[in-house]
Amino acid sequence: MGDDKNLADEQPMHTLSISPFYMDVYEVHIWHWDKVANWAMDNGYEFSSTSQNFRKEGPYWYTDNSNLIFPMNMLNWYDAIKWCNARSELEGRTPVYYLEENKTTIYRKGELDLNESNANWGATGYRLPTEAEWEYAARDGLYSKLYPWGNNLNGTLSNYYYSGDPFDNSATPVGYFNGFQEIIQATNSFDGEDFNPQDQKSNFGIHDLSGNVSEWCWDWYYDKWYGENEATTKDNRGPESDFISPINAVRKLQMTRVVRGANFRSKPGSEYGNEVRLAYRNFFTPESSQRRVGIRCVRGDNLDDPLWHTTEKLSGFHNWFFLKWLGYYWKSQVEWVYHYDFGWIYPTGHGSYNNWLYFPKHGWMWTNRYSYPYFYSNKDSTWYKHDLENIELGWFIKSDSGERFRFGRVYPN
Repeated sequence: MGDDKNLADEQPMHTLSISPFYMDVYEVHIWHWDKVANWAMDNGYEFSSTSQNFRKEGPYWYTDNSNLIFPMNMLNWYDAIKWCNARSELEGRTPVYYLEENKTTIYRKGELDLNESNANWGATGYRLPTEAEWEYAARDGLYSKLYPWGNNLNGTLSNYYYSGDPFDNSATPVGYFNGFQEIIQATNSFDGEDFNPQDQKSNFGIHDLSGNVSEWCWDWYYDKWYGENEATTKDNRGPESDFISPINAVRKLQMTRVVRGANFRSKPGSEYGNEVRLAYRNFFTPESSQRRVGIRCVRGDNLDDPLWHTTEKLSGFHNWFFLKWLGYYWKSQVEWVYHYDFGWIYPTGHGSYNNWLYFPKHGWMWTNRYSYPYFYSNKDSTWYKHDLENIELGWFIKSDSGERFRFGRVYPN
């Protein structure tokens, strides 16, 4: 981690170990942000007006896809943290961030400067990457690279300052550099328009780790952190605020959070420290909102919640339970469940995010809190929608041909 040959806050280069984790293939785009945020605001969350009202969407002339498939921007660090929690809750995972050290109240409102003790690092939910996790993902685990793709730079590789794409000086759609990117002659394209474009996902399969928008990380920023002994400990999450505060008070500096990855305003020239390099460290105050800063989420590996762990037991009704997204059900002494709408089913899986339900007359179907009322049938590799509005309880509509089945029996229209 780091770079001994460039800027002072990247030194010294050092090694550390981190545990396995999952990372979003793309930066969180505006459509996804809205999907989660709209649910969140109906369920006790609050976001700043800047995040919700002043983000920059794709240009009017872009017609290949929705102009919402561009990186979310204008979100401060606090909103990024709350959105991670909301995404976790929406999918039925255990949130990571809490108001107190005993982790009883989920962080949904306000602007709170969380520390490491406010986070449940063993939770299944989504969170911001640590600075170390971000750099590991960008390097594909290799230390000898300037950029995620290697040591050369041209406009076909990344969206940076005047790199030559049609969106120059602005964000591109997420995953735009997929082998079909268009590059025109521009100041910093470095003759990229003469190259054959390649898919620029990393060896880990991740897009836009350098370029497009920079990404909030968990860590507090301290320019000399890499020289501290704690910086080499396994899974370290950067310095705590009480370590930096006295130093910043003497320097008369504000507390800031780390931002990693180049963006469409990053300049490749050596006089700027070559801001496109993956070792380059940036930082902003946590209340700062920028059109060039977005987020990408991670979550831990080998972590699972018990099936339907957020279920509520109904008082006064023996063995009856209620799951907000799935409804009422009665659980027997064995694993079979009698569901209010579906009848007898056999469920297995984790939390509300990986649920297989066995219907005796049809077989296994998959759903989760995010995709419900859509079910995927393992029997015929087809998606079905559960519909209670116009047909009797327990019916499904086959999503492609309009056929219906009731617990496995097919009825043509």
